Amino acid sequence: MSHDFQKKIILLLLLLPGLLFFLPARCPAAQDQDLTEFSIEELMEIKVTSVNKKKQRLSDSAAAVFVITREDIRRSGVTSIPDALRMAPGVNVARIDANKWAINCRGFNSRFSPSLQVLVDGRSVYTPSFSGVYWEVTDVLLEDVDRIEVIRGPGATIWGSNAVNGVINIITRRANDTQGGFVQASAGSVEKNMVAARYGGTMAKDKFWRIYAKHRARDEFDRLSGEDAGDDWQINQAGFRMDGQLSLADNFTLQGDLYDGHIHQDLYLYSQTSPYMDEVPVKSDVSGGNIMGQWTKILSGTSEMSAKMYYDAMHRSEDILNEDRHNVDVEFQHRFGLGFGNDIIWGLRLRHSSDDYSGSKVAFMDTVSTTELLYSTFIQDEISLLEDKIKLTIGSKFEHNDYTGLEIQPSTSLLWAPSEHHRLWAAISRATRIPSRVEADAVIYLSGMDTAYGPLYSRFVNNEDQTAEILWAWEAGYRFIPQQSLSIDLALFFNDYQNLRIYTPQNSPYVDAENQILIQDIVLSNMSNTRSWGTEISVDLATSKQIKWTLAYSLTYHDYDNDQDYEIDFGFTKHQVSLRGRFDLTENLTLDAWFRYVGKTNAICAFSNTAIYEIDDYATLDLRLGWKIRPDLEFFLTGQNLLQENHLEFVQEAFSYPVEVPRSAYAGLTYKF
Repeated sequence: MSHDFQKKIILLLLLLPGLLFFLPARCPAAQDQDLTEFSIEELMEIKVTSVNKKKQRLSDSAAAVFVITREDIRRSGVTSIPDALRMAPGVNVARIDANKWAINCRGFNSRFSPSLQVLVDGRSVYTPSFSGVYWEVTDVLLEDVDRIEVIRGPGATIWGSNAVNGVINIITRRANDTQGGFVQASAGSVEKNMVAARYGGTMAKDKFWRIYAKHRARDEFDRLSGEDAGDDWQINQAGFRMDGQLSLADNFTLQGDLYDGHIHQDLYLYSQTSPYMDEVPVKSDVSGGNIMGQWTKILSGTSEMSAKMYYDAMHRSEDILNEDRHNVDVEFQHRFGLGFGNDIIWGLRLRHSSDDYSGSKVAFMDTVSTTELLYSTFIQDEISLLEDKIKLTIGSKFEHNDYTGLEIQPSTSLLWAPSEHHRLWAAISRATRIPSRVEADAVIYLSGMDTAYGPLYSRFVNNEDQTAEILWAWEAGYRFIPQQSLSIDLALFFNDYQNLRIYTPQNSPYVDAENQILIQDIVLSNMSNTRSWGTEISVDLATSKQIKWTLAYSLTYHDYDNDQDYEIDFGFTKHQVSLRGRFDLTENLTLDAWFRYVGKTNAICAFSNTAIYEIDDYATLDLRLGWKIRPDLEFFLTGQNLLQENHLEFVQEAFSYPVEVPRSAYAGLTYKF
């Protein structure tokens, strides 16, 4: 089946439900709930669903969870999901260039961070190709985000393998909360132009719909040398969502998205002619789509069941790796009460994934195309004791994959509420990270150089005999809500990583007699053990009705214990600080200030003599001014990274030069009707 035909099929699947909903076309005006009207105590009562796959108050969650609200996103002035994640303590967000980010929790950050599970409305966007996330195409209409739930620490009992260092769930608003129209347009120095529109209406009683479209074009950054990085990009995206109540006990959601874009980058790739490395301007074509349906049935006040199914497809064409991928995922979940104080939840999951890497020029797959099957079950019981003052939660995930077979991932947590204003919790968990398709099957040429004996090529060689990486995590936390104007959330953690994969040169270079070249193989093997420990704290303080402050701080230490005298130390940042101030200057005028400090870190870099690139600490400041011209029209002006002309945040593992993040500004208008 051709790629164009597949895109047409996806487009038909996405647009057909939306067309059906257009028929009634009656749309009441939107009535948005403003979270700035909530007290800090009320914000701590927000319901979260990502910790245990059921609704529970944030304050009653036995996990290090942080919620980024829609109002946080709007007033911060961020234009992407990655930048919004900088608000959460313990989350390492670093921009590599204009179109790439490195994101992880509690260390081991890299472009292809393999231990962070990321979801959009419960749909995994974690790619099996390299066990990570293409953040540049992980996007939604920010106005439609209800909240982003960020869990630092393992979530494997609920979400399965690769939910090792954390889980991020981007949750969008229901269609009934986005009625009426929304249009936003902005332009700036780096954010060249961004346009978004959304419209929502009703089909019948208790049945709602919305459609949206957005365009964004971003300018290129500069290299350390001052040259243009050639990394400008643009993406178009559209989608729909509909929510309906089929009966008093049955709810149904159907939603989908399409995207298509062009991403430019200057790559430094191996060559077959002297000097055996060439700088190549590349235009990557990216496209994809998804459609997801979910049905929930309420059986009683303590029992419900749900079924969810989604299909997503993606195409990516670039000189490093060409990829076509199709995923089908089916899940079933049942929650019920048993006896006195037992709240049990269990579920099943089946995921089928197929891929095709034909035409790749740098990465060569041992099997160009294949299919993978993952299936699992989980069960968890929350036991309430001492009149609900103590909640003990025990459970485990049992998951089978094609690389390491059966993985068992248990967890136990305890929450104690000694009084209305205090919460203490502790947890111990086991999580695993399974190999990616690239790690198991790829040969990747990283670099080439001229020597007295002829050309020497360094290449990554796959290893089919890898085992799963293992994490045993011990966590504890304390939440303190003494009054409506103050809340404190503290988390402590100790992580013991075993069987971590590291890249090691295999002996000395050898001669490829057929091609008359020298080859240095770099092999991935389970040779490293690491321990990390630290603390994270977030504080919300309202000094008046017009002024609110949010502080997030994280401190992380780590230590390696490798089987051989070869150590790769990367992706850990000891200190991170985020301080946000929200000022309501008048009834219609707001000012937001966001200061950030990020300590020194190291990144893996194939072009460095030590395979490590040292990145200095930096501090930066964002400012946003919002003026409500009238109730339905707002003007905004945002300045980002204002403290210095440019700064370096991270580098990619290979194939590109270091690129700096510049100071920038943009302005725009938002209109609702």
